[in-house]
Amino acid sequence: MAAHSCHRATDVAVRLAVPRDAAGDLRTGVRSALAARDGVDVLDVDVVDLEPRLNDLTVEVDASLRLAPDVEVADLTETVGVHEAHQQ
Repeated sequence: MAAHSCHRATDVAVRLAVPRDAAGDLRTGVRSALAARDGVDVLDVDVVDLEPRLNDLTVEVDASLRLAPDVEVADLTETVGVHEAHQQ
């Protein structure tokens, strides 16, 4: 998604599940999960914690995002696999 001037940059802490069979590496899986939400452009991802589970990896990340004007940080939890999202 191309960043528009009306998009706002924000830093968030997110806990999400990434499937073990996701394409690419862990960071790519996290980026794909977050970018699945319309109005979200992922600028940077820093993996803070990792908990392996049977079918997925629970990952805690600090991420820098650009959000469309109609998207709030809390809206990220409506994305499949995202358990928590908080602005830093």
